[in-house]
Amino acid sequence: MISACYPLTEIQKCIVHQILISTRFVSYKDLKKVTADLKPIYKVVNEEMTLVELDRFEETWGSKYPFIIRSWRNNWEELATFFKYPRRDPYNHLYHYYY
Repeated sequence: MISACYPLTEIQKCIVHQILISTRFVSYKDLKKVTADLKPIYKVVNEEMTLVELDRFEETWGSKYPFIIRSWRNNWEELATFFKYPRRDPYNHLYHYYY
């Protein structure tokens, strides 16, 4: 593991991969609803609001898809790393970089 060699390393797990893992075993009839309910979890601007959205998701889907909640909560420390840094608009950044 990288933290064994570099103890100050901060690991950021990919939100896209977390969503793919979350929806892997979701029934097709629930897929649109589940993905729509996951969106507020990764779209909010601070960690406190994200945890509130995760709790809401758990209230709605926790009994039917408990593995989704377990996965987000077990990986939370490495998923939430990006909250430690100022938020940037990647498209705006790329636009200024290339033009």
